[in-house]
Amino acid sequence: MLIIILMGNFSKKGTGFSLVELLLVITIIGLLASIVLINLNNAREHAKVVEATATARTLTSSIALYRNDMGFFPPEVDKGWDPGLVEPFPNNPDTGKTNRNVDCDHCPKNWQNIVRNNWDGPYLGKWPQFTPWLGKYDYNYWGSWTTRYGCYVSAGIYVGVQRDYDDENPITPLAEQIMVNKGYDADSCINGEAQLVLFFL
Repeated sequence: MLIIILMGNFSKKGTGFSLVELLLVITIIGLLASIVLINLNNAREHAKVVEATATARTLTSSIALYRNDMGFFPPEVDKGWDPGLVEPFPNNPDTGKTNRNVDCDHCPKNWQNIVRNNWDGPYLGKWPQFTPWLGKYDYNYWGSWTTRYGCYVSAGIYVGVQRDYDDENPITPLAEQIMVNKGYDADSCINGEAQLVLFFL
C-alpha cells in the first residue's frame, strides 16, 4: 500500500521518485526479505527436528524387536556405530569395522552366544549415516542417571543427536530449543546435542 502511495506521484508528467522515497522503498523491501529469510530458516530447522524425531521412533521399534529376540537391549556403542540392529554385532558402517567384544554391563555374560543363536535381523534397514545437521547418531544405554555437558539425564536408553567424529556439526541452538520446548531433548539444555529417549529404565 505504501509503495502504491509513493508511486502515485510518478504518473505525473515530469516527476519521479525522490531519493528519500527510493531509500524508503528499498528499506521496506529489505525488511520484508529479512522476515521471509528468518521464517524460512525456522521452517528448515523445524523440518530437521521432525526428521531426527522420526529416526528416533524408527530406532525405538527396531530396538524393541532386538530385545524381544535377545531378552536384553543392545550394548552401548560409540557415536556412529550400529549397536546390532543391521548386523548381529556392533559395527561402524562408516569404517566397516565390527566389534564382538564390546563391554555390555547390562547384558548376560554369554550375550555374544545369545546373539549368535537368536539374532533374527536385520531389525533396521540401514543405520542412519548422518543427523539432519550432518553430525552422528549415538546409541546410549545408561542404567543410572548421568550428565552430558553438565546437564542431567535420567536412566534410560537414548539416541544422541550429536556432533560428528571431529566434534563439528552440532545441532543449531534454534533446533535444540525447539526440541527442549517440545520435550524431545531429555537433558533440557542447549549444549549442541540432544538426547532423545527411546526407553526409560
